[in-house]
Amino acid sequence: MFEIYDAAAAHGSMIVGGQDPDVGLVGHLTGGGHAPISGTYGLAADNVLELEVVTPAGDIKTVNQCTNSDLFFAFRGGGGSTFGVVLSATIKTHPMPSMTWSHFDIVQTSSTREPFWQAMAYYHSQLPHLVKSGLMGYYNISSISPFEPSTSLILGAGVWILNTSVPSFNAIVDPVLNHIQATYPVTVTRSARYEPSFYDWWKVYSPAGAVATESQLGNRLVDEKALSQPLDKIASSLAAAYQNLVMISNLVSGPGMWNAQPPGGIGSMTPAWRKTIVEIIVPVIWPAHNASARAQQTHRLTNGYMDALRRWAPGTGTYLNEADANEPDLAGEYWGRGNYERLVGVKREWDPEGVFWCGPCVLGGEWEVREDDGRLCKV
Repeated sequence: MFEIYDAAAAHGSMIVGGQDPDVGLVGHLTGGGHAPISGTYGLAADNVLELEVVTPAGDIKTVNQCTNSDLFFAFRGGGGSTFGVVLSATIKTHPMPSMTWSHFDIVQTSSTREPFWQAMAYYHSQLPHLVKSGLMGYYNISSISPFEPSTSLILGAGVWILNTSVPSFNAIVDPVLNHIQATYPVTVTRSARYEPSFYDWWKVYSPAGAVATESQLGNRLVDEKALSQPLDKIASSLAAAYQNLVMISNLVSGPGMWNAQPPGGIGSMTPAWRKTIVEIIVPVIWPAHNASARAQQTHRLTNGYMDALRRWAPGTGTYLNEADANEPDLAGEYWGRGNYERLVGVKREWDPEGVFWCGPCVLGGEWEVREDDGRLCKV
């Protein structure tokens, strides 16, 4: 993403792309693609105007709302490794926004964790109001000392509102933080400042990362209905999904996401995005080259931590690019049943021989990797 952001910024513009500069453009948008500015401008897939692709038959095709519109639907959220190879993408740009951004911490001060989870429940119950007011960003819940899980918990957040002043930002966020500080045994620290260019801020605070951990993610798109439940229910759900490592949360939705009207209509990503308030991600890790630890941890992810989130927010979905590959209902959770049926039709028409495949992809279950020799064979 870094090169694309650079090129757009040279013209005073911004694109809807990944927060991490290492994210690839095509994998991002084919999975739907949330962004630091998605609450205002929608998903990456909502901002695609045209694609040039190589089909499974080896033909180069133009794909847009008028030409090969079925592929246009499929590529915008249907996942990679499925419908063809993207050679180029024409995407919408937006004027470079300014922002007021804030870093705040909420730190457990009680001897037990229950009061902290109550504070977290209240914070989450206020997210619908904050997101409707334009708040976007990211926050994590973890131990203060990540490698000492028994230490106190902390919520650390970096959030922003585009094209607004510090006083206007504080008028929205401060009442929530003030209530938490006054009501729960926690310490709240905060700061806020204005940035005239989102891109200049992003270059400093989103450096390229390193990838060196054996891990698996799972996520849940949490809607206002779940966040409107009693605080005890929210607290117990968050605590059950926390795995003593980190809980990652993305405030990447908002009015621009909910009301998006892209060319060619909404793509094939899960419709749950259009009512999402926050995406909550749970990672698990294990020692390198340890198959038994991997099996244990991935089982806990699917049947423990993610099950707690599914029970808290039923009937929503999961973000394809950060999803648990062992999700029990791939079709329903990744895309929604209606979208999946349509994607199956596109897959059978354009790739009847199964040239493109991956396990947790559309019709991925029709093939399997044999354990004895690693060959990919029809089921």
